[in-house]
This record gives sequence, structure tokens and C-alpha cells, in this order.
Amino acid sequence: LILGFDFFPFLNFIGLFVIFALGADDVFVAVDKWKNVRLDHPSASTEFVAAEALPDAASAMFLTTVTTAVAFFSTAICPVAPIKLFAIFCGLLVLFDYVMCVVLVFPTLCIYDLSLQRSMGGQPSCCISITNCFRKSGGDGDNENAKDDASREDMDGNGEEQHSLIHRALLMYFDAILKLRWVLFVASAAAFGVTTYYASTLELPTSSDVRLLPESHEFEKSYTWRQKVLYDQLQRGGGSTANVIWGVTPADTGDHNNPASWTTLELDSDFNAAATDAQKHLLGFCDDMFEREFAKKVSVDFECAINRFDQWLVDESTSATPSQEYSSNCGGAQAVPVAEGDFDACIAAWADKVGDTTILSWEGKVRIILFPFSSRVRYDDHYDDLDSEWNLIEDWMSDKNDEGPDAVNAAYFSSQDFWWYDTNGQMLTTAYGSAGIALGAAAIMLLLTTRSLVLTLFSTFTIAYVVVSVTATLVSLGWTLGFLESICFAILIGIACDFVLHFSHAYATLPGEVSREERAKYAVIKMGPSILAAAFTTMASACIMLGTIITFFSKFAVVLVMTVIQATAGTFIVFISLVLCIGPSNPTRLFEAMVSKCSGGDKETDADQNANRSGDSSGGSSDADDQQNVELTA
Repeated sequence: LILGFDFFPFLNFIGLFVIFALGADDVFVAVDKWKNVRLDHPSASTEFVAAEALPDAASAMFLTTVTTAVAFFSTAICPVAPIKLFAIFCGLLVLFDYVMCVVLVFPTLCIYDLSLQRSMGGQPSCCISITNCFRKSGGDGDNENAKDDASREDMDGNGEEQHSLIHRALLMYFDAILKLRWVLFVASAAAFGVTTYYASTLELPTSSDVRLLPESHEFEKSYTWRQKVLYDQLQRGGGSTANVIWGVTPADTGDHNNPASWTTLELDSDFNAAATDAQKHLLGFCDDMFEREFAKKVSVDFECAINRFDQWLVDESTSATPSQEYSSNCGGAQAVPVAEGDFDACIAAWADKVGDTTILSWEGKVRIILFPFSSRVRYDDHYDDLDSEWNLIEDWMSDKNDEGPDAVNAAYFSSQDFWWYDTNGQMLTTAYGSAGIALGAAAIMLLLTTRSLVLTLFSTFTIAYVVVSVTATLVSLGWTLGFLESICFAILIGIACDFVLHFSHAYATLPGEVSREERAKYAVIKMGPSILAAAFTTMASACIMLGTIITFFSKFAVVLVMTVIQATAGTFIVFISLVLCIGPSNPTRLFEAMVSKCSGGDKETDADQNANRSGDSSGGSSDADDQQNVELTA
């Protein structure tokens, strides 16, 4: 309402299912970040945990929020109102979901943690980690260093019995994928190649007709039966009716965001059919048009209005008793061209007399002329056939306008059957355009947050794998890139980005030189639970729509389920195998070197050198000092 959109398409209701899934993802990330910090610092204050966990959670959530919102907003390049408003609605849902998580979930975690700490007398809560319930509590004299060391053992794998079930499962999974990393690396590359090939075979639909009900529905059975009836077959073979139009500009002055808002009639002020050369051009236009393969007469004895008007002048001029309309308005004209001063009144009088509606006058002047013809195609023909026919007619119209005098050189043709062709074309353009924008936005956000060109490349490759693998799966199901499928593909990109962005962000979180194995393990253990939980909730939301009758909802559910499955596989297999085999141990080194070179800083600053010397001289005592600082801060 604030943006002034009055139209609320039914597609927006899908946004409820989308935000249930994406909103749960953000909540899982926030809770997992909090829980991980609490496990690392069991006796720390709530303020300390909030200072450590919430900024990290906010940045991770912001990364996926921006990429997902951009993916939806990029679909708003589509001029089709329902699709455009659906994209804006879902994009706003994603943004407001992030805001609500920060405003509501973060304070709730603080309040919840405070209440648990008070109820447990300052001891770690069983709700945070069930293993804390089996640790001995020594009151105020507990050694926090020992507890922190014990929690650090969890990441080292030495205290495996203290891990939660999900962490133990992820550790087992990581050990397995570490051993098979090169096999999975080769398999991922092969899978990407194979799925890319099959995805490239995705075809346009054989018919532009959109069916909203499944084939098992009675209405669809009736529709299928009618396609075999001779009457319908002859009707489809008869093509459709189109019009060549003069006097009206192809303008749309209505609200483009509201299909119920129609345009006003915008007259062409330069159109003047009364000019002598204009009359000659119009008289020969119809015969020339019907000589073309794309145009047929709408009936056997059909003639264009200007040609019938010409014959009427011949008949009236040779008649012993000419009609009142001819005598009063035509100035004795024997044929076209008529004297310029008499043309408008004469042809208007003739049109009124015979009831012709293709010649329209206003204030004593001919304003609009229509030449109808029968086209060979219908709205439900194959998109390629419609596209070929449209370009054929459009090229001929352009040539005729170039030949015509200035007064009648702005003609164009139009047909309701080509409206649907244009809608499909805009949808196809939107699918490719929004996919490119979403991938570009994801790459930029990754580069800015991870500061790693390599991780950006790996993540983009993983997202591309998700897209082509889902597309290949849909090809195997017999899908084509029609109207409904284009909408689903536009949404696919935004959802495909989330999981791998979390892993990439976690991989780059550890500072300095850390082995690729440790970084990958950290990403799997820290972000794996929230990603798996988000995948489960997203699939649960999608499964609800699988039982719907409307085809669009069920197709959207299929795309959502397949996207989640492939995004999870791409994140846990493709991305992890990439970083385990050829991932960087210091992801930000190249980016920082490039920034330093561009800024002219070839040497370390004095502060960096002093920090390095201080770190070297302090030796092993630095860890103890850091621990004391943590305790004092807590």
C-alpha cells in the first residue's frame, strides 16, 4: 500500500510458504550461532555471548537475505504485473524477515539465556548442551579455563563423547568425505558436465496454452476430448484475426501494475488519410497485404473498407440517381483519390450508410482506419511459430511504412493472439535476466564478505551446479520452459544461494593460516545443523503444496523440493570437496594483496610489524593472556 500497488495477485500467497522456509533458516542460524558460543564459553555472561554470537549471526543472515532479496527483486524486471508484484512482495518479505529476526529473535535469545542462567544458579543449562548436565559443578570455584579447554576439545575431536548427536553425525560424515574428497571432486565435475548438457535440452512448450489443472481433473479430461473434435481442429487450423491500424499510437497509459487498468485511446496527430498520396497508398495496401503468405481474407468475398469505398464511388458516379450521402459529401468524385477537402466527409458518410466499423471519424475527420486479416497462427501455437510469424509480419510492415507517405507511415498490426506470445517472451527474458542478476549479486556479496576470489568462484560454481542439476531433473520429468515454469526458475536462483553462502562465510571466518581441512571441518560443524534444519523445514513447507490441485502450486512445490535437495547436496558434497581438494588455507590473502597493491601499500604498516614482533616474543603465554582477558570481559 505504501508503494501504491493496488493489485494483489494470487501468486503472492506462495510467498507465505517461501517465507516460512526462509524465515526458519534465519532463526536456525541465529540460534546455532548463540549455542555455539555458549558451548565454547559455558560460564560466560549473557552479555559476552550476545557480543560474540549476534554480530556473527547478523552478518551471516544479512548475506543470504541480500542475495535472496536481490534474486526476487530481479524478477521485477518482468513487465507482467502479477509476476512483477509477486517478486516485489517476496523480496520485501525476505527483507522484513531479516529485520524481525534482529528485532525479535536476538532479544528473545538474550532473555531466554538470562532466565536459564538464573534458574541454573549460574551453571550451564541442559537446554544448551545435554552434556553439561553430566559435568560436575564446583560452585563459584569452578575452573573456567578447564571448561573452555573441554569445549575446545569438541572441535579437536578428542572429546567425541561430549558432542551432540547431530555433531557426532557431522563429524562422521566429514571424516568420510575427507577420505573420498578426490573421488567426490571428480564426480562433482562429471555431474556438473552431465547435468549442464541435459539442462541445455530444455525446450519451449509445444503450445502456449497454460493449463492450471492436472490431467486427471474432469475439466482437463473434457479439454483433452475437445481437442479431438473436428470443430475445434478446424477452428485451430483457421488461425486468428489481426488488424493493421492507422491513427492510434501503440501507447499504454494505464497502470502497468494493475491488469484491471486499461489504456486510454491515444490518437496519432500526424495521421491524415485525406492526403492524395495517402489515399493511393491505402488503396493499394490491402491488395498487397493479401498477396503475402501470412495474411488471408477473413471471408471469401472480403474487401478492405477503402476498396469497397472506391467501388461505391464508381457506382454512385455512374448512377442516374446517386444517393444523398454521395451527392452531399463527395463533390462528384468518381474514384479514389477523392479531393482532399471532400475525403473525410465522403468516406464518413459512406461508413455510416453501410454500417462499416473499420473507418472511425471524429469531429468531421477520419481518425482511425483498420484493415483486418486472418493470421495463420493462434495464441496456443508453439512459441517458435508465433515468434516467426510475428517477425515476418513486423518486417513487412516496416518496409511498407518506409514506402508510404509521412501522413500514413506509422501503421502497425495487432492481435489478441499475439498478446500471449509477448507475455511468454517477457517471461522467458525474465527467467534468464533474473538468473544472471541473482548470480552476479551472489558473487559480489561473497567477494565482499569472504574477501576471497577463490571462495567466490567455488560458491558460484556450486550455485550453478544447483541450477543446472534442478533443470536437468525437470527435463527428465518432461517439463518445458513455459509460463509457469519460468516463474519457478526465477525463484530457484534465490533459494539455491543460501546454503552455500553460509558454508563459504563460515570457511572464511577463521583468521590467518588455517589448513583447508580445519576450515572445512569448522564450516560443516558450525553451520551444518542449521542448514540441515532449514532444509527440513523448507521441504516440509513444499510438501504441503504438493497436494494442491492448481498445477502452478504443485509445480512450484516440485521445484522447491528439488532445489533444496540439490542445494544441500551441492553444499555438503560439491562445495566441501572443492575446498578440501584445492581450497585456500588463507582465503583472504589474494584479495588483501590486491587491495594493498591498488592502494599503494607494498609494505606492512608499523603497527602490523609491531604486532607480529609482539606475537613472536610473547610465545606461548599469549593464549593464557587471551584467556584471562576473556574471563575479565565475562
